[in-house]
Amino acid sequence: MSFRNPWGLLALLFIIPIVLLYILKKQHEDRTVSSTMLWQQVSRDLQATSPWQRLRTRLLLILQIFAVILFALSLARPTFFGGEGGTHYITVIDTSARMQATDVKPSRMEASRIALIDFIDRMKVRDTMTIVRASQQPFVLTGPSSDKAVLKQYANEIEASNGKSDLSSAIQLSQTLLQDQSENGGQIHVYSDHILLGIGNQENLQFYVASGNGQNVAITHIAYDIRDNYVTALSRVANYGEERIVTLELKVDGMLQNVKEVSLSAEEEVPVYWSDIPGSAQEIEVSISEEDDLKLDNTGIVTINEDYLIKALMVTERNIFLERAISLRDDIELVKSNPGESLESTDFHLYIYDGSTALPDKLPEDGHIIVFSPSSHEGLGLLVEGELPPSGAKQKTQSQYSNLLQYVEPEDYQIAKAKKLNVPQGFSTLLQNGEGNPLLMIGEQDGRKMAVFSFSLHESNIPLKADFPILIQNLLNWMLPQDMIFAGQIFAGESLPISPLPDATSITITSPEGRKYEFDSYPAPVFYDTHEIGVYEIFQQAEDQSYAGRFVVSVPTDQVSDLRIGRDSTPGQAEEFIRTAASPFRRDIWMIAGWALLLLLLIEWWVYHRGL
Repeated sequence: MSFRNPWGLLALLFIIPIVLLYILKKQHEDRTVSSTMLWQQVSRDLQATSPWQRLRTRLLLILQIFAVILFALSLARPTFFGGEGGTHYITVIDTSARMQATDVKPSRMEASRIALIDFIDRMKVRDTMTIVRASQQPFVLTGPSSDKAVLKQYANEIEASNGKSDLSSAIQLSQTLLQDQSENGGQIHVYSDHILLGIGNQENLQFYVASGNGQNVAITHIAYDIRDNYVTALSRVANYGEERIVTLELKVDGMLQNVKEVSLSAEEEVPVYWSDIPGSAQEIEVSISEEDDLKLDNTGIVTINEDYLIKALMVTERNIFLERAISLRDDIELVKSNPGESLESTDFHLYIYDGSTALPDKLPEDGHIIVFSPSSHEGLGLLVEGELPPSGAKQKTQSQYSNLLQYVEPEDYQIAKAKKLNVPQGFSTLLQNGEGNPLLMIGEQDGRKMAVFSFSLHESNIPLKADFPILIQNLLNWMLPQDMIFAGQIFAGESLPISPLPDATSITITSPEGRKYEFDSYPAPVFYDTHEIGVYEIFQQAEDQSYAGRFVVSVPTDQVSDLRIGRDSTPGQAEEFIRTAASPFRRDIWMIAGWALLLLLLIEWWVYHRGL
């Protein structure tokens, strides 16, 4: 037996005051009474002059001493060790897309599952197991448990993913779970298609490797270019095995359009071009006809989305530098307006108020805002407290928006004058002068993103600086990301931050298998369930119109398509390790001591009231 917290045994010192209370004689007061005839049995106590008395064995004393002993044991957390067979196993199951390979029959995943279930069947009565799934993020499925039925249920539910897995993090998590074990108090068994070296303590770490010859061909890349109303597609096909000839099929919007044969040497990757695709095409798919050991990466898809223009309104007398900086984004349609001019349409995604232009009392609700040299505005909580001559400009340290100044050097900015502004609620200072007064503030209010410059561009040298367009583009990309409708391509298992349009009220994403996901547009949501391979549809619903787009979730071929990663490992290597001598069985009994203490206190209460 050992103790996890030996210092808890110091509670045994409470036995000393309990014993002292029983040998310390009660103090009596002198009183005049008519007779002592009835006090004969206690006369010795009345006549004694010593404050101490002989310790007598009493049931209450024994119960109280036992209570202190149980209390001390509860604090010390005793642990009993028995014979062999009480090992705590942590099993790590690799669920990367590579585990779908069929070079081990019926698949690497199934072979690992069969081996794990066989391992569970051979667990001894006192053995326990924790199952950890190694995916993009490690996850504890169940445990510690000795219930073989429960462990088998979780083992049967594990499936290989369509993305990569972080096996190293899963093993580190497992080692952390064993930190409170004594020496040789547990083992980690990893079921994967390769052995991971250099990950710390190897003594309690065993691998079961499911890997075959790994013959695989993959579509590693697909892209397109549009010219003269025709589309040219570029695909790349890689051979991760022996020399072979493969047949590639081109489908446009689901219809077969072309077929090509490609000869591939061992470990060769070649480009394959497809031309004369109609400009009306919306989806291009290139696939490999022949079967290989990993079917998942035999198809590549790219979607062609219609051009989408972001409407921006700039209220200004004239600012050619700002116009040119904004025009670098070809997806922004810029509308200019003179101050005080009324417009028929106010449906804009971005509003820019330049120079002396006053902000409207009621700010537009359907777009983000950039303002230069503003006046006080009650709705924003913005207060102008005078003017100041800035003494240089510098970035405020530890700003949450510091990435907006990437490749920008504000130290060379010269500003003739600026307004002294407060920092409204929800805003942060990005640029400031030498005295700490804000020159550029960034913030969000009611779903609108805002950038407030305390000065006019006309009264500075900033438009003449080479990094001025970079600053404007950084702000535009923050407010209006180029992929706010069309996310392009991401890999399976990766999260997708969604950039809502300013006037969007709800967002709906539909997966390739038809699952629908509903999101509010504010705060900006993040989509996590990207496990299906294929084309996802995304809709942003505004009050009077909707915006539709698509994005593709593909296989991370650079990390999962080369099946030869485990070819130097021996299949079934862990079988001999599973039968190694198990560590001593360990059981914590502090909870048993706690319940026994509670029961003993109830018995003591009963004895006291019975007068025993």
